[in-house]
Amino acid sequence: MTIDDAARAIRLLEELVVIPSVTGAEGPVLDFLAGRFQARGMTVDAQEVSPGRRNLFIHRSGAQVVFMTHADTVPPFFPPRRSGGGLAARGACDAKGSLAAQAIAFEDLAAEGKPVALLVLVGEERGSDGALAANREPRGSRFLVCGEPTGNRFVAGSKGCLRVRAETRGLAGHSSIAGSGRSAVPPLLDFLDGLRRADFPSDPVFGETTMNIGVLEAGTAPNVIADRARAEVLFRTGLPMEELLSRVRAGSKGVQIEVPYRSEPILFRVPVNQPEGEIVSFACDLPLLPAWGEPILVGPGSILEAHTAEEKVDLAQIEEAVRVYRTLAQGLLAEGESFLRPIG
Repeated sequence: MTIDDAARAIRLLEELVVIPSVTGAEGPVLDFLAGRFQARGMTVDAQEVSPGRRNLFIHRSGAQVVFMTHADTVPPFFPPRRSGGGLAARGACDAKGSLAAQAIAFEDLAAEGKPVALLVLVGEERGSDGALAANREPRGSRFLVCGEPTGNRFVAGSKGCLRVRAETRGLAGHSSIAGSGRSAVPPLLDFLDGLRRADFPSDPVFGETTMNIGVLEAGTAPNVIADRARAEVLFRTGLPMEELLSRVRAGSKGVQIEVPYRSEPILFRVPVNQPEGEIVSFACDLPLLPAWGEPILVGPGSILEAHTAEEKVDLAQIEEAVRVYRTLAQGLLAEGESFLRPIG
């Protein structure tokens, strides 16, 4: 990797993080990327995900190795700023840092005539509708390299993720009069307490099941008996999703259950010349893209910085990531499966 490659990656990252792209409003950053790559002679194919929203598949010819990450971020957007050797910005590490490094590696390899491509997805932070749409239209690739903040270390696997929306209904009434209504709150609290007390088994590879009650809402005013209550719970687990979901449903009498998102536990491929890698708890789009090839996960930044009020990335890791992606693609194209450790 040249000094110019590193400078190009950092400059591109700075251009990307200036553009707000909270999930559902990714259009401007995709417009920027489409224009950039078309100006460089690339073919940019758009795939509609929902009205006004699209993925981008950027290539020159058939691709064996596809770099992939997401363009959307969590809210709120905040203006970028340099601090020492880092860049603080929404999406700096999750995952525009990966996108910038992948883009430069892709451009250089494509200029050499290598069969590589770049897949830019929307919606990863809220249900992965972009990944689900992309998996319906694979392009015959053999390897899919996902960029997420791993500190540029190859990851061996990721826990499964289950998001559950639980809702209870009651009858509104005046809180001063007993029996004038029926509160939706107690049955929801009983359901959540049952989940908190449940003994979910650990998996020998993926470890323990964890649960986070991230949303809890009820009622309209303190003097009104709540006629509706809602909670959203996120599980991270090594259990098969159907097994975990059956355990959740077992204690859901009187509770309406919806599942907005689910992804199975997954093992990733790691190069033979790298450490075996760790299992991570965070979710990504890879489990939802089996049609795109062997999954590999690596990218700049730390998951501890992602989604924080001061999200940031070390710019030295962006520079390193360009080399990591370029070397990985070259090895995969030259050696194929033998460049990777067997799974398991």
